[in-house]
Amino acid sequence: MDNNRSLFNENIRENGTGFSRRDMLKGVGSAMVAATLLGFPFLTQAEKDTATGDPVIFTQFFQVSKAITEHQDLSPGMSARIFNAFYQGSPQFPAQVSKLFALLKPGLRAKDFQNAARQNELGDILTAIITGWYTGTVKNGTDTILIAYKDALMYRPVSDGLIVPTYCGNGPLWFTAPPPAAPMPDSMKEERLKATPDSVKTSKA
Repeated sequence: MDNNRSLFNENIRENGTGFSRRDMLKGVGSAMVAATLLGFPFLTQAEKDTATGDPVIFTQFFQVSKAITEHQDLSPGMSARIFNAFYQGSPQFPAQVSKLFALLKPGLRAKDFQNAARQNELGDILTAIITGWYTGTVKNGTDTILIAYKDALMYRPVSDGLIVPTYCGNGPLWFTAPPPAAPMPDSMKEERLKATPDSVKTSKA
């Protein structure tokens, strides 16, 4: 009898399928995250792959983000973009997110969350996450990655009265939509009505 059992054989003994419970949960989590992100066509394949590749950490990051910003309506698509920027920029990020998630308690206010993070030497990463959501940028080494512009949380308080600062006349990316119809002055309409083929002189030269 072979006493050198492989990991594969141990998994079979666990549930009879050849997959460990952890593998199954990860697979289900990846499928759920992938289904959620289907509604966000602006995401790159890399951003989707990072979120679906580590669905538990991505879900924890989303919960941490909602707790620290106190916004329950955060976009999963925006979350995937910010998550990817942090994930690719720091190998310690997944472990830091797990530690932050462990600090969460029902009804925990953002200020108390920050204090708890500082006490556990996680204040800097939590501040970086807040900055990412509010400014739409993520610091990655010496570079700053632009994640979003008009969807940055810092513009929400004045969104009912002011457009996001931009050179576009009617808000960010206004030029990507069909331009509004330009009404023709009545005087020009009259001139066009008067112009008939018989009244137009053409050169025979």
